[in-house]
Amino acid sequence: MALRPLAFSIRLRDPEKGRTVRVRNDPRAPKEYLLEDDRSDGVKRIRRHGSAREAVRDAADTWRKRLN
Repeated sequence: MALRPLAFSIRLRDPEKGRTVRVRNDPRAPKEYLLEDDRSDGVKRIRRHGSAREAVRDAADTWRKRLN
């Protein structure tokens, strides 16, 4: 039986600060996940993770930091 990666995505938006954080599957590497941190100033940071757990943890940490 073939193993398939989990297909999911998360999007967190803060319209007041103009920031969006997304977690999704990497289309180029199906077993990896991308965290995209998009800001209103046009800067987009992309980080790759080997597991969904790491990507979601990074997204939560990033989202908490925006509160400060």
